[in-house]
Amino acid sequence: MNMHNTVRSDRIATGSGPAQAIAGIFAQELQLASVAIDDNFFDLGGDSLAAETVVLAVQSRFGVKLQTSVLLEAPTPREFGRLIAARLPEHPARRLIVQVSGSKGREPIAMIHGITGSALFANRFGKALKQRYSLLAVRGMGTEPGEAPFADMAEISGNYFDGLTSATGQMPRVIGGICLGGLMAIEVGRLTYEATGERPALLLIDPPPLGSAWLKPMPDNRMTARRRRQITRKVVYWGTLRNAFAAVGLGQSWIGRHTRQKAFKSMLIRAAAGFSPASYPSDILVVASSEWGATTVAQYKAWATENTRIETVVMPGRHDKFRKANMDAIDAAIISFLDARQAEMPNNKPAA
Repeated sequence: MNMHNTVRSDRIATGSGPAQAIAGIFAQELQLASVAIDDNFFDLGGDSLAAETVVLAVQSRFGVKLQTSVLLEAPTPREFGRLIAARLPEHPARRLIVQVSGSKGREPIAMIHGITGSALFANRFGKALKQRYSLLAVRGMGTEPGEAPFADMAEISGNYFDGLTSATGQMPRVIGGICLGGLMAIEVGRLTYEATGERPALLLIDPPPLGSAWLKPMPDNRMTARRRRQITRKVVYWGTLRNAFAAVGLGQSWIGRHTRQKAFKSMLIRAAAGFSPASYPSDILVVASSEWGATTVAQYKAWATENTRIETVVMPGRHDKFRKANMDAIDAAIISFLDARQAEMPNNKPAA
């Protein structure tokens, strides 16, 4: 299984992170098949003439002014990408990304919110994970005054992907999600895979059933016309109340916050209910509560393709309680999973 962090120049997408795009430029200008984002330009055979063409290509790609000597300061695509990201205009979705722990020099783990849209869930992760990785939380658009929630999974995942890329200077490689956030993590990971050919690592914490109309295991999970009408009525009702309270200056009051949260939840349910993402090559850890465990594990194992490595862990507790009761065990499962994944990489480079 090839999980080397490489980028082929023909896979660079318009919305690529600076690090991946620069790796593609290195490969193209040095006439290499692929370049890892931690490869040193000079170790790859780069000289002063190649440096000039690389810098010109980067300037053209990102619209920034640079000196050729920048490669002495930032000789790897990862370092160069961070430098470029600091000079680029901030993507609007960047405000959704919250730094929970660690520095930008550490390997980033992005954790996507659950049904409430709040980023506060990420504070429950323990010291072991926070000390080892740069932990980023993604909050929901529409949870703050004046924001409108995204309409569908494509809009949600595209903006989270761009926001994380803007925040870190590279496309997200390790993406997790709590409950509904698991579905969004799968879609953000798919965008990384499509742009780079890399297998992302997905950390799914008690994710909902795929394609379910109810977002929890039930005897009948079908998305019926009646269920669609129920969801749409809630979206209209809570959205109207949210806008009304905001219009009269009550957006920051208790009732304003309450209706805003209800409006966010109803929009997210409409986006996720019945959604079944396509499978793609990835490395997945599913941590399931014992309440949902049997159904969740069986379904995600069936969903994974032959090119997908999946590990599952079931921990005791109800869906809404087990994270708090098992946080240390969840941390340990994530670290063990990422360590095993790292050990399988050809160069076996430690996380930054």
